[in-house]
Amino acid sequence: MTCSRQRLAAGLCLLLALPFFLLACGGGSLVPAATPAPASTEAARPTAVSGDTGASPTSRPPASPTQPPPSPTPARGLQFDPPQVSQGGVAVVYLYEDAASATATFGGRQYPMLRDGNRWWAIIGVGALANTGLAPVSVAYTPAGGGEPRSVVQSITITDREFPVEHVELSPETASLLAPDIVQAELAKRAAIFSGYTLQRMWTGPFQAPSSGMLTDHYGVGRSYNNGPVTDYHRGTDFAGEIGAPVYAAATGRVVFTGELKVRGNTVIIDHGAGVFTAYHHLSAIDVQEGELVTAGRQIGAIGSTGLVTGPHLHWE
Repeated sequence: MTCSRQRLAAGLCLLLALPFFLLACGGGSLVPAATPAPASTEAARPTAVSGDTGASPTSRPPASPTQPPPSPTPARGLQFDPPQVSQGGVAVVYLYEDAASATATFGGRQYPMLRDGNRWWAIIGVGALANTGLAPVSVAYTPAGGGEPRSVVQSITITDREFPVEHVELSPETASLLAPDIVQAELAKRAAIFSGYTLQRMWTGPFQAPSSGMLTDHYGVGRSYNNGPVTDYHRGTDFAGEIGAPVYAAATGRVVFTGELKVRGNTVIIDHGAGVFTAYHHLSAIDVQEGELVTAGRQIGAIGSTGLVTGPHLHWE
């Protein structure tokens, strides 16, 4: 394979398979432990806060030393962490309202939100070819005390990110797996799996790497096959390894799919709750069953070279 640094052509097809995102790195915990409400930002809805208004120090008497200073009014409305997201990135949407339930809508998809203390949260993701600029996020919620459903809308900024383009040479037999009917059937099957949603966060702490092998390819890289146009991008992270090398669950979750996919080969998909899934592809062996609850670090299979590959490796999404 050879790589050249060039911008992905505009107008390429974007097809997200997950309601939230496909994990493409072994980064830190997606959702922090319960913390005090963060201070409001410029992007947040204006809120009233206590404290200095900019008036002269003599415009009001000093507070009594026996009285604690007033606490800032908690932020309300929507907040994003981080405040903006790059192409191929993820963000956590927080709702600070007294709600009994809440659902976020972003990019035409709905994301049921989970409660964390005085806030509600959901994870959203954008594809590597998502349009840049402001993108609206709306949250519909039911007030805790009852009454008519309410909604709040705020935009998150999607920023541009440069991805390299990779030129891949395939044999005629392997290239036949890229036939549109094969690709679309596999994407539809995966979309059906990823459409499930578990209203529970099953993982704790950072996701761990699913293999001890060296990283050989990254998420978002444009793909040109046999000197053809760039038709898609790499939707995961590749780990090198010999056939039979162990593959581990990146975090606790429930196995929702085991089996063969034409392009991605022998596959295990784990639902970690809150719309987060991880997928393990091109396996030579599968050591778990659908419906099984697995813990982080559990061996779930072995590296292989099944499906559309140029050599043995783990493709992890």
